Amino acid sequence: MNKKFLSAILFGALMVTSTGTFVSCKDYDDDIDEINGKIDKIETTLSELESKIGDKGVSSVTFDEKTGVLTVVDGTGSHTYTIKTTAPSVEKTVVTVDGKDLKVDGKVIGQLGDTVEVKDNELYVNGKATGIKVGKYAILENDADGMYTITLPDANGEMKTIKLPKATSGMMNVTANVAKFTAKNTVTPSTAPDGIAWGKADKAITWKGAKGNIAKGQLLLGRYTEGEVTVVPSSYNLGAQTLKLVASDGSVAPVTVTATANNDLIYDKGDRAASANGNWTVAITMDETVTADNIATAFATEVESQAKNVKYALSVNGDLVTGYEFIIDTDEDPEATALAATKIKVGGVEGTDAAKTAGGTALTISDFKLGTNEIIIEDKDASNADAHKVYDAYLEIGDIDKAGRYGVTVNGMKITAADKAAKQEIPFIVHILDVKGTETKQYIKVTFVAATVEDEPIADQTYKLMPEKNFVIDLGNTFTGLTDEQADKVQGNITWATDGNFFKKDITESNVTYYTDAACKKQVTDLSSAATIKTIKYAKIAEDEIATAPKAGATKLTITLSDAAAAGNEIKKVSANYTITLPSFDELAVVNTNALWNEAGTTLTARMGWSTNATLSLAKAYTVKDGVKGLAIDNIEYVATYTTDAGKVTELTVNNGEIENAGGLIVEKKVKYNTLAATASIELATDLTVSKDFTVTVKSIFEDAKIVYYKAGAAQSIATVGADNYIAPLTGAADKRTGLALVFNGKEIAVAGTDMAIDGIKLTTSDPSDATEVKVEYKNTDASKGTVVDPTGTVAGKDAKGVSITDMRSGEKGTLVVTFTDKNGVVTTSTIDYQYN
Repeated sequence: MNKKFLSAILFGALMVTSTGTFVSCKDYDDDIDEINGKIDKIETTLSELESKIGDKGVSSVTFDEKTGVLTVVDGTGSHTYTIKTTAPSVEKTVVTVDGKDLKVDGKVIGQLGDTVEVKDNELYVNGKATGIKVGKYAILENDADGMYTITLPDANGEMKTIKLPKATSGMMNVTANVAKFTAKNTVTPSTAPDGIAWGKADKAITWKGAKGNIAKGQLLLGRYTEGEVTVVPSSYNLGAQTLKLVASDGSVAPVTVTATANNDLIYDKGDRAASANGNWTVAITMDETVTADNIATAFATEVESQAKNVKYALSVNGDLVTGYEFIIDTDEDPEATALAATKIKVGGVEGTDAAKTAGGTALTISDFKLGTNEIIIEDKDASNADAHKVYDAYLEIGDIDKAGRYGVTVNGMKITAADKAAKQEIPFIVHILDVKGTETKQYIKVTFVAATVEDEPIADQTYKLMPEKNFVIDLGNTFTGLTDEQADKVQGNITWATDGNFFKKDITESNVTYYTDAACKKQVTDLSSAATIKTIKYAKIAEDEIATAPKAGATKLTITLSDAAAAGNEIKKVSANYTITLPSFDELAVVNTNALWNEAGTTLTARMGWSTNATLSLAKAYTVKDGVKGLAIDNIEYVATYTTDAGKVTELTVNNGEIENAGGLIVEKKVKYNTLAATASIELATDLTVSKDFTVTVKSIFEDAKIVYYKAGAAQSIATVGADNYIAPLTGAADKRTGLALVFNGKEIAVAGTDMAIDGIKLTTSDPSDATEVKVEYKNTDASKGTVVDPTGTVAGKDAKGVSITDMRSGEKGTLVVTFTDKNGVVTTSTIDYQYN
């Protein structure tokens, strides 16, 4: 298959690129005349090709082996050139850079940076022949710089190299976002002067700052801003190009222009060669032609007797890519007043006149980071800015001996501090030179933060949140892996912190106990001894440390071991994810067998009660499962609702398992809404609850009570009225039962006198006084024969004969109606037919 043709003579360029392709072909000078004769039309020469393409961007470069025609396609069409050597069959060699490997047809022959050359049409790497034959004519496609590099003989047969930009990586558009170079303010918004502050040194100054000694008459420039541009496409490497600022008359601003990738919008930190989002910061540095004598006019022109800033366009590789939008705004006059210490901040602390001398009050800078960090000079406030007058600044150590002991050095405005400087206070002097050549000092005292260590992971752990809390943490080698020296420094300085998901963010140390065993039987109480500290393997967190609004799932624990509180240096830090899971409801509670559940354990039958109104108890629906600690039956909470005929879901009030407003279930002396949707729940921590849904079938106090007449132990459909006019009360047992009985809740009693009681319910002839009483009434239907006489005797009085029906004749029938009315006014009725014997 045909591939791009590249030559080994271009390997020098290839070695510094990140991507690229090289293909070589043999040269056939003897065939030049023959091939030239086959071309009917030559559109252009190689030089003309370069001129025609210019910087428009090339979309493809191809070569036809048979005709020897090189075809270049750009936005205006195709352009061709006849190569003065070719052959019907061309032997090709493909060379690529893959990461750091240099490959020929996929085989590694060297590394990026190796010396690659061609001798006698053979490829050499670092002076050693590879045996690979290559030609000298080539096309190099290089994605790194977005160019095609073509090396071929020109019309006279002489080798010529041209470069054509690739259309895919060419710069299409540049937008100037910030185009004014002016005095730099450090507070937004700012009323700092617009023009770049400057001054002229009135004497030679010996200066230890980065800008070095200053000669008399030297231009001193204050801080000034940078420009910002956006480039399309974003892949274009503006920083690798030649940049200038060009005025409309063609003059070039006397500055050096550089571009730096601005990835702040998508990257937290780190330098990149190219901008990933097309945003670039454009900076200028005035060249040596700009002096104190001409800076006021170097970037200005006179218009109608007034000085106006010259407008510049940004030039990229000689092409103007923006409008005339850039200006370099300098003050017309040198700065008249020196920088004021009271108008700036030094390292975040407001400067003072008292800090200008050694005997004054030094500025205090707290919690300065260890490692290398910079002291920044900035404006105190927006309305009184002065930091733009700073020409240069540097730090001097105020206590050389102490700084040396604790590994503290300075370089310019940067302080480098070793870990041993943690919590130490070191004095420094900030030397500030402004554009007037005036030095201002600020004496400062810097206190460094405690040393920190990298977080080490320990095993992630999972805990099932049970009613009895037992938060045991496997600490791994957190303590056992300490050296004796480290353990000796800890002295009980152990802090626990979390992300606040389940535990409190800061755990109180006294609420953590330490053990050598997982069962937490052997507690370690002496945290001042290195020997005992190193035996710690487990820790237990008290229940009090659960957060106010805990969440189940992973919560991150971080344990930090430090030295004495005065230093606060971290010795070791570990962390783990401690995942909180919840048990199921069935792991904690089971149905109470003393309650009336169906066999599946999904439906509970509950009878209404009465206090000051109708009540219903769910308190004993469930009980604590055997073996579960820390949970009582009273800790199980309930909610219940019912649905009205209108479809409204109504919630009942449940306190401690008791429904106190159950009266709404009763309509027209019946329990109309007799099905409840209920939920039992157990709260393990605030809003961390497990629950189970169930159904409640509601019955009144005496519902299902009925009258039954037995004969020889079997229930009869008709009761017998004896010759004494009584339906005899129940006597006998089991299969010998005979007579009238009241059956309720699995129990039965004889219907005899007025003192009947069954399953805790007392039957009375008057209105019931509480939930344990039911009023009973006897009558017969209108069509019945005989007159019903209520039982009047008592067992104690020996005259309890049961229900009497008088005025009957042999064979006459009727229906006895017994009505029970409970304290809630619910009426239960039972009937039985009777016949006079």
